[in-house]
Amino acid sequence: MVRWYFAGLALSFFGTSAMYLVAGIWVKTLTGSDALATVALLCVYAPSVLSPWLGRFVDARRKKPLLVWTDLAIVPVLAVLFFTDEIWAVFAVLLVYGTKAVLVSAAEPALLVALLPPDRLARVNGLRMSLQEGMKLVAPLAGAALFAAYGAWPVVAIDALSFLFAAAATSMIRVDEPPPAPHESPSWPHLRALAWPIAGAATALFAGSLHTAAAFSLVEKGLHHGPEFLGVLTAAQGAGSVVAGLMGRRANVAVGLVLIAVAALARTTAWLPAVLAAGFVHGAGLAWAVIAVATLVQQRTPPAVIGRVSATAISIVFTAGPLGLAVGAVLVAHLGFAAIYVIIAVISTAAAFWAHGGRTRRFTARRAPARSG
Repeated sequence: MVRWYFAGLALSFFGTSAMYLVAGIWVKTLTGSDALATVALLCVYAPSVLSPWLGRFVDARRKKPLLVWTDLAIVPVLAVLFFTDEIWAVFAVLLVYGTKAVLVSAAEPALLVALLPPDRLARVNGLRMSLQEGMKLVAPLAGAALFAAYGAWPVVAIDALSFLFAAAATSMIRVDEPPPAPHESPSWPHLRALAWPIAGAATALFAGSLHTAAAFSLVEKGLHHGPEFLGVLTAAQGAGSVVAGLMGRRANVAVGLVLIAVAALARTTAWLPAVLAAGFVHGAGLAWAVIAVATLVQQRTPPAVIGRVSATAISIVFTAGPLGLAVGAVLVAHLGFAAIYVIIAVISTAAAFWAHGGRTRRFTARRAPARSG
């Protein structure tokens, strides 16, 4: 049954990775504005602020049917883009797209718990991350190439088809789901116990979004390429995340932040080999920060409240993403890419020292002891 689920994931990850990149390139091409291109990405990530409430919605329903119907429902939404390329329509579709992503991220962990024995969860979670990040090696390049040759419509069509196939694959799963959980508030004591790594990972996501905002200017004014070259940089970041995922047992929030700072300084050179290496290092640092927090939530939260704690932790961490994009949209309108990358390096380094000097050494995913409530 897991192979059917992974088949669906592979298809949806491919379409999503291509669409995320092409959305920004499309808006940049239509408007010529780096700031509006960043706002397009902001629309995708903005619904993450609704994670606790959407998590409650998911907890009250069976996960397999919910995943199937969300995959099916996004298809007609994407079809809107076949008939118009008005900026408001693109932004509206991306907001719905981002909401769908939050629903899926809340439902998948619970489905995997129902589908797998506890001793297989860690391995499958690692494979899932490798699959997701691995798609960044091929999907953005394919999406950027299609956009350069034919425009946005082939990427939109592929994305819609990928969700249809993903819905079919998920429907093949046989799983005995428990009854939906009652509506309850998250356990704040457990969130407080995880405050240090959650704050560190949120800083990593914020810095990563600033990286993304500055990348449009870096590609155009530093590397002197068209916006479709962002596909190459995204592929380099995906490679770093894949390697980091394979070493996830050693994931540490503070080390991830240091890697992000090093990558930012390397990108100030606007030298292509250094920029590509920076993408790899940045991907590794971001993945380690996220892996460390996800592992700690699993290890330190009682099963009865893990859904609510996970949803709230995701909200806190990933809200930093759209916040970083919003700040980045302002910065790219007033500062050059080099200045923005220096700001990223300062923020990331300061956060790494703050976290390490406090409690992060307790939160290395490889060593975190289990806690029962």
